[in-house]
Amino acid sequence: MIAVKNLLSIEDLVVRFYTYEGVVEALDGVNLNLREGETLGVVGETGCGKSVTSLSVLLLVPPPGVIERGKVRFVDESGAVNLLEQDEAYLRSMRGRDISMIFQEPRAFLNPVYTVKDQISEVLMLHRREELCQRALQAIERDMESGKANVFAPLEKAFFTTMFNDPESDLVGFLLKIPIVRRLNRRLDKEIRGEIVRLLKEMGMPDPERIMNMYPHELSGGMAQRVVIAMALACGPKLLIADEPTTNLDVTVQLQILNLVRELKQKFKSSIVYVTHDLGVVAELCERVAVMYAGNVVELANVMEIFKKPLHPYTRALLESIPRPGHEFKSIEGTVPSLINPPKGCRFNDRCSNAVEKCLREKPRLVEVEKEHFVQCHLYPGGS
Repeated sequence: MIAVKNLLSIEDLVVRFYTYEGVVEALDGVNLNLREGETLGVVGETGCGKSVTSLSVLLLVPPPGVIERGKVRFVDESGAVNLLEQDEAYLRSMRGRDISMIFQEPRAFLNPVYTVKDQISEVLMLHRREELCQRALQAIERDMESGKANVFAPLEKAFFTTMFNDPESDLVGFLLKIPIVRRLNRRLDKEIRGEIVRLLKEMGMPDPERIMNMYPHELSGGMAQRVVIAMALACGPKLLIADEPTTNLDVTVQLQILNLVRELKQKFKSSIVYVTHDLGVVAELCERVAVMYAGNVVELANVMEIFKKPLHPYTRALLESIPRPGHEFKSIEGTVPSLINPPKGCRFNDRCSNAVEKCLREKPRLVEVEKEHFVQCHLYPGGS
């Protein structure tokens, strides 16, 4: 049997927010791993740390949040690297190219004063400029060979050769300020427009030529979400983080987006971290599930194992709170604790009917209770 490698490994991740009200202990030693080619669901109640975990992978935790300690190992071309130790230049080159994120609210993510074309082309020019310049060069050479080239063709060829060899050179920046040279950039613009049309078609957009000239306020919720997904997948990333991408969409559009994510995973061969509070989505889309509560991963297992044999009291309570025909509906007693002053020991102890004295004073460890089934609970051997 071929061993599946981990594409992403999060080890003992601690994130705190230093606010005027106190220190919010948002993540309290999160341990998580994502395998190559899989879809991992991250579920839990609002405020459990799902989104903060996702933002920590890209080092985008907003202030006053601080990543206190931990490791976020990601496998790139050079091997496994700890993203928390990398400089900003590496992170900028990695975001969008190797790891992309679909944010919760697409309208908040899209800039209202730029068209769809402007916003997708920014991603393309940042990470795929060499490829697009090479396409432009090949088109110029074909025109010159066929005799269809205009008088500017030699100058165009020299311009794109310079841009291809050194896209960040001062010479390129200077030339683009000259009006007659800016005209030569239309060839690159044509390649960019063609790539954007292709991306929007893959997103299921019916009229991509029209849509790419629209502004975000002119798009429906489903269209805006598809644009954000197109931006995230523009460079074929290894890892896609989807942070509740169907929030605030009606059920019909939700189904379309979920089907789109499934199809695109097969096409781009990406691994996906799917953050949601909807266990129905998890059952439909994911291979494994991580259940989070109050800044901790309390259970991690295969999706069928979680639904058939949940081990952690919180996971069982979460499944029992889903309305189902023939099953008694049970709400989870109590409320999610404040993370400014969380409970000592297990953070679920004040809502757990199985809590023992040790739960009130010692935090349990995440241990493998059954094969590939991990639980953070004192009720199981090794948890203490």
